[in-house]
Amino acid sequence: MDAMQQLALASGFAIGGGLLGAAVSAILHRRALAREAQRLAALLDTGAAPRADASHPLSPLLATLSRRIADLHGTRDQHDAQRRQLSADMVRLMNQTDGAVRAKDRFLAAISHDLRQPLQSMDLALDQLRRYALPTQAREVAQLQAGMRTLTEVLDGLLLLSQLDARALQAQAAPCDLQELFADVLAAQAETARLAGVSLHAHAGRLAVYSDAGMLAGLLGRLLDNAIKASPRGGRVLLAARRHGHDIRLEVRDGGVGIAPIHQPRVFDEFFQVGNPERDHRKGLGLGLPIVSRLAALLGTRVELRSRLHAGTCFWLALPRASVLQRPPRAVLLDGDAAQRDALAAMLRSWGYAVHAEASVDAACARIAGSGGPVDAVLCAVDGDDDPAWSLLRTAASQQAQAARIVLCAAPRPGLLELAARHGAQALSRPPAPSKLRSLLAQRPPQALRGAA
Repeated sequence: MDAMQQLALASGFAIGGGLLGAAVSAILHRRALAREAQRLAALLDTGAAPRADASHPLSPLLATLSRRIADLHGTRDQHDAQRRQLSADMVRLMNQTDGAVRAKDRFLAAISHDLRQPLQSMDLALDQLRRYALPTQAREVAQLQAGMRTLTEVLDGLLLLSQLDARALQAQAAPCDLQELFADVLAAQAETARLAGVSLHAHAGRLAVYSDAGMLAGLLGRLLDNAIKASPRGGRVLLAARRHGHDIRLEVRDGGVGIAPIHQPRVFDEFFQVGNPERDHRKGLGLGLPIVSRLAALLGTRVELRSRLHAGTCFWLALPRASVLQRPPRAVLLDGDAAQRDALAAMLRSWGYAVHAEASVDAACARIAGSGGPVDAVLCAVDGDDDPAWSLLRTAASQQAQAARIVLCAAPRPGLLELAARHGAQALSRPPAPSKLRSLLAQRPPQALRGAA
């Protein structure tokens, strides 16, 4: 082999060896990068930020990641601060609202109680005066009696409002035949309708609902009274019931002047009246619809309104049909305070719930995990972030995901509100207001439930 061939062969070996070395070096470098990438991924998974070293082979990527992680941490801290501020503001507003409501309740109860006895004495004295009054004084005596009746009606309405707001009344749900109920309601309003020149009509349709008959009669009677006052002489007022899905829809319709859209959100406010700027008591006192709204909340429903100017008004509410009642809804209640536990259990039973009221966490968890059927609501009283009662909500989330979860706390704090949100629960002050509690229970209606109002 001559020198040229030897030189070519040596060059080939050299080039081949260089290429092989470069290939091996590239493979090793790629494997090193893969291992480093896996290490960085594990580091990021723990929440730590990798250090951006200029000599590191992935330094551009590390620098970008570090900047993005710093931005994300800053955004998270900002959102956490905003959430804490919003929670604090919510707690402050809740406390202010509860304080205002309690002050109003005390005022209404005091004024109703303190004025009732003097009015009764005045009424007795007026009755004696009427007996011995001269014929020329008959008109003045009649005016005094009308004024006394107006004052008595105002006090009765205020007293009922204070009782409803103070949760002094409880509904007792039971099957209620609407044909009989409508007949009683219309009979009670017959004289008022006759004097106003308005005809009353009813259509019950042989239907029945699951509700408190006495409270429902009072609610419908006030709606009828409101419709009579809103109707012109010769008008017609209809009280009707019809099927609406699995519920019964009760409607009170009139052909009066209607309510303008701007006034409709306020018709359930105390002493608010449409078309009565002179405050003529013959057109009402502005207490009927606020009482209707609170009675509806006790019955587990709400009154809706549909009206157009010069086209009449329709008030309606929905109640469960008694004929399709399959089972009462189940509620598990955990509260170590016996008095508050019994009071809340009684309120839930008045709404048609089958209540399992327990004082221990283990017993309440056993109710959820037992074979008694689906649980529709879980109510849990807690005293702090480390209260063992939180385990009941975790059990409910894992085994009764469809159930509404409600936390009851004496003093809602931002930390408690955040913890409740992490458990998928809503927080209420303790004891809860019936309207707020019923609203939360109604947000997640059980799919197979037809028993709760």
